[in-house]
Amino acid sequence: MYAAEDDLARVVDGFRSLLDEGPEGYEPAVVAVEDRELYEELPQQWRCQYPGADPGERWVREIRVGLRADRPRMDEVREALTRVIRPDPEHASPCPVPWAAGYTTGRWDVSLKETRETGKPGR
Repeated sequence: MYAAEDDLARVVDGFRSLLDEGPEGYEPAVVAVEDRELYEELPQQWRCQYPGADPGERWVREIRVGLRADRPRMDEVREALTRVIRPDPEHASPCPVPWAAGYTTGRWDVSLKETRETGKPGR
């Protein structure tokens, strides 16, 4: 997501609240983005929404969630997490906080990389 600290905190808190309700173990982490090209459209989307505005302290952040679940459950959780970022799926585009979502399978430890904010493994 391309966001300032307050938006990031809101989303991470929302993710934790949602995931705490489920039976699965999970591991969240906010990590520095290595592949900037993968997310280059996010700052562009924000500039379209707010032409001429100063982006301030916004930067691209990747929120990773390690989740032990089968594929149908993972899809369900991913959809619910998406609603944390975008509570109103019918809003006019582009999103006020640009974001993208994806998933990988077979990996669990999402905290191996250091977070940009603390320099410590994410948790």
